[in-house]
Amino acid sequence: MPQARLRRGLAAAALAGALVCSMAAPATAATPEKINACGWNEGAGGEHAFYEHCATDTNVWIQVTRWARGKYHRCVGPGRTVLDYDATGAWYDSNYRGGLCSHPGDTGP
Repeated sequence: MPQARLRRGLAAAALAGALVCSMAAPATAATPEKINACGWNEGAGGEHAFYEHCATDTNVWIQVTRWARGKYHRCVGPGRTVLDYDATGAWYDSNYRGGLCSHPGDTGP
């Protein structure tokens, strides 16, 4: 059961990432690096993990998983949102409160 849920979550994250990237700035204005960074990013060289929301005109709910502390939802706006030091994943959650939110930084269960 957990593996099926993980596969569904990964498929949903891939679809959401594709949708978010399709709403980003036109290809002439975006660099390939920017498009590739949309969504969850582990961080490197001591940098905290972050979520890159590539749309420019919406705030969305993401679900963040953390090692040993469970998961929660967080409202993020366009651009980079640095996540908890123990974050192990994050993805757009269209099922949580309709997927859109008003105030970046808000959290929910």
